Amino acid sequence: MTLSVETFQTFIELHVLPIAWRLFVALVVLIVGRMVARAVVRGFHRLTEHSKLDVSLRKFLGDLVYAVALVAVVIAALDSLGIETTAVVAVIGAAGLAIGLALQGSLSNFAAGVMLIVLRPYKIGDLVTIGKYLGRVEAIKVFHTIVVTADYREVTIPNAQIIAAPIENLTVLGRRRVDLVVSVNQASDVQRVKSLLEGVVRADKRVEAAPPPTIDVAEITDSAMKLYLRPWTTVEHFSQVATDTMERVKEAMESSGLKFSVSLQSGTPAPAPVTT
Repeated sequence: MTLSVETFQTFIELHVLPIAWRLFVALVVLIVGRMVARAVVRGFHRLTEHSKLDVSLRKFLGDLVYAVALVAVVIAALDSLGIETTAVVAVIGAAGLAIGLALQGSLSNFAAGVMLIVLRPYKIGDLVTIGKYLGRVEAIKVFHTIVVTADYREVTIPNAQIIAAPIENLTVLGRRRVDLVVSVNQASDVQRVKSLLEGVVRADKRVEAAPPPTIDVAEITDSAMKLYLRPWTTVEHFSQVATDTMERVKEAMESSGLKFSVSLQSGTPAPAPVTT
């Protein structure tokens, strides 16, 4: 009986206690490590709280930091148990590679989203042309950008497509030039037509004095003469100035008895031409 008790005690000391101690140490490492990981994430959020990073990007990066820290804690806990962690790291690496290959499209959108948020070629509220879409930027997400068009369509564009193509920001410089094409009969007096057009744009207070509006002869044929009328205005007034200027040109030309046509120059988004 004494031998059995001694044997049992020896078994406990040699096998059970070391395992129990390792389990205790691993549990402590896991608990303390998790607390440290959460503290690191809180510090990261405080550090980036007053930065210009997008909210969704900050949250995503915070979750990423926490995930990496948690993986490190789990590996440390396994190592304290005496488990060979080299194989675990290899499995995690292989799983990460497989996930990366499966989600390479989403990851490319994420990388492009980070570049757009950092470089800021446009911001929320800007009028932009992205690909074939012209509209106001409604939201900039880490994976996509939302644009609302003039006819109130919400377009979701993957960021990878945006970063790979030209981005036309119509708001960032604060003003735009209205490019109008006015065609009149070839027999019309050039100076008279120019004076009429100059009077039209000078009468509009929304047209900027500097740089001054320009009126240039672009083409003369046997039947017609084409002029470019180019006043400058603010981005906010662009569409209305374009429309109002065409209407005023119509009134001025009709009052002078001139046959004419007026339209926006090709490639400039705005209303349909006025012709008589």
